[in-house]
Amino acid sequence: MSPVIIVLAVISAVLALTMLFTKNPITSALCLLGVLIMTAGIYGLIGEHLIATIQLVVYAGAIMVLFIFSIMLLNLNTESTDFKDKPGLFVGAIAMGFSVFGFIAFALNEHFANHRQDFPMGEFTSDKVAALGGNSKVLSHALFSQFYISFEVISLALLIAIVGAVVLAKRKFD
Repeated sequence: MSPVIIVLAVISAVLALTMLFTKNPITSALCLLGVLIMTAGIYGLIGEHLIATIQLVVYAGAIMVLFIFSIMLLNLNTESTDFKDKPGLFVGAIAMGFSVFGFIAFALNEHFANHRQDFPMGEFTSDKVAALGGNSKVLSHALFSQFYISFEVISLALLIAIVGAVVLAKRKFD
């Protein structure tokens, strides 16, 4: 088993325990998001690219945005999360976020460097798809390499639209 997978599993276990024992629902939801991202990383590193893609897009993307907006709209926050009161917590959270992001970026870079396969752009016949490793491999490779920027821009635009809708809806209730 790869040491990168072990590190992702340990980070996932720590996030899962934090999710269970925290009192703040936003923190709990963000820890669940971290668990889902680590799980997608593990799936990607063992070669199950379609499952990793679905894990990121459906669960870590759509479902978690729904959970977090539901928590925010219901105003379930029970403790203060003002970082002015706890600057050490803010610095620690930023450092942890950058370190996890850096680790995942390094792991994915190493994985794709060791398993490099050039996928041509253009029409794919069933013979070409079979020669390249199957539908899921071709789809996930195209989504996260050739069309990565387009995918991220669309997801950011959808997130901005959802935040705008929530802000406009919240103004009507206040």
